[in-house]
Amino acid sequence: AWTGGLKYRGKFDDTPDVTKFAETLERVCVQTVENGHMTKDLAILIGPDQPWMTTEQFFEQVRSNLETEMANWA
Repeated sequence: AWTGGLKYRGKFDDTPDVTKFAETLERVCVQTVENGHMTKDLAILIGPDQPWMTTEQFFEQVRSNLETEMANWA
């Protein structure tokens, strides 16, 4: 929901960089989970043996993935 608000704000203010950031963050979050990095609340939905991370570890993984993705912007 937060990225949706950012996308709306970027379009409303005609700031394409904000829109691009929001879309990238949303995509990176989904890819992070699809690659098996998730917190316990999501992991237990998959099964009892699914590895999980703390919230801090998950945020760090998302940050790292986002930085990698944004490095390609230049």
